[in-house]
Amino acid sequence: MAKRPLEFIRFCLVGAVNTGVDLTVFTVLSNLGVLLLAAQSISYTCGVLNSFLLNRTWTFQGRSHQSRGQLIRFLALNLGTLTITSGLLVYFHNHFAWPLLVCKLIATGASLGINYFGSRLWIFNSISESNEVV
Repeated sequence: MAKRPLEFIRFCLVGAVNTGVDLTVFTVLSNLGVLLLAAQSISYTCGVLNSFLLNRTWTFQGRSHQSRGQLIRFLALNLGTLTITSGLLVYFHNHFAWPLLVCKLIATGASLGINYFGSRLWIFNSISESNEVV
């Protein structure tokens, strides 16, 4: 149980790196005139590539060695997260006319919770830990 806070801190640190990559790519693409959802999809994908490797090897280390199954679940989770965050991004930007960066940060915050619990409970959860209280 004591390793959960450390695990969450590691997840947040990996997320900070991924967010930096995501925001940088998103800003560059947006400034180049790339359509909003295309820029969101490309930038999010750039962060996802790094995220899987770092979370598997560092954050949730030693949980399971089923990398193919993990990768498929990871991609499914992130596709769902991308869909939700893209919807939030467009909604806040179009409905409230908030600055694009503010909308992007709100969507990114929402992705933190979705991805942590999805990763913890579904992707990197080994069978031996399935009886453990979450």
